[in-house]
Amino acid sequence: MKKTETPYISTTNACKLCKPLGACVAFRGIEGAIPFLHGSQGCATYMRRYIISHFREPMDIASSSLGEKQAVYGGEANLKQGLLNVMNKYNPRMIGVATTCLTETIGDDVPGIMGNFRKEAVACSGEGLPHLVEVSTPSYSGTHMEGFHSAVRSVVDQLVRNREPWDGVSLFPGFVSPADVRHLKEILHDFGLPAVVLPDISESLDGPALEDYEKIPAGGTPLDQIENMGGSRASLELGRTLQGWESAGALLERKFGVKRHLLGLPVGLRETDRLFALLEEITGKETPRRHALERGRLIDAY
Repeated sequence: MKKTETPYISTTNACKLCKPLGACVAFRGIEGAIPFLHGSQGCATYMRRYIISHFREPMDIASSSLGEKQAVYGGEANLKQGLLNVMNKYNPRMIGVATTCLTETIGDDVPGIMGNFRKEAVACSGEGLPHLVEVSTPSYSGTHMEGFHSAVRSVVDQLVRNREPWDGVSLFPGFVSPADVRHLKEILHDFGLPAVVLPDISESLDGPALEDYEKIPAGGTPLDQIENMGGSRASLELGRTLQGWESAGALLERKFGVKRHLLGLPVGLRETDRLFALLEEITGKETPRRHALERGRLIDAY
């Protein structure tokens, strides 16, 4: 027996667990939004490439394109110019700005820069700006999951304004697939329960084949619905890992008094039963027949 040892070469896909990647996916789930990374051009390039290869959908991610000079003197000028370029090229309804390791390490005051940009842009143009949302997402403080949930929390914190009551609920589905989001929306529809789903990637990251390229894909959570989430009857937040920190649902409860229901992802019988039991309690309706039959077929298969 002859034994040979070949050298082992470790390879790492750095963007696979990158916090800004999750933030970009969350921002894409908002209608008319463009993700923007405040950092080097390479960050946006890797995120864009990875998301496109996974979802098989076009994905534009803007960047402030910092270089060596900005790493020393700060990236304020690049961030402001980048925001103007995105506004002129895409005419977005919202720009989601996520920081990267570089800008967090050099200590850029992104909220302060964004505040100055709002004042300067309005003074120069005299027109309204798109919604600007910023979130801190250095990769050394978490993974793409933390980036996703941090972005959703920032959207709720910076955009929700109204507490006028309405009959629906707010649903935070978590980092699930577009098909999962569609299925959850179908369940709520079958119960006759209006809902704001944040983020909603069911169409924006899983759209039909189009003859012409769209700079900003259709779909996503409408901004006016996000503003009214403070008046929801309740919020449904999926994901057991969200316990122990102030997530979007917890923030909505603290600021607006919207009762939060934290559930596990409805995968398997136990967690799915908990979701349907909660929907029955909120709506006062029995589980629709089609879903009761699906549960019965699953039990029959067991």
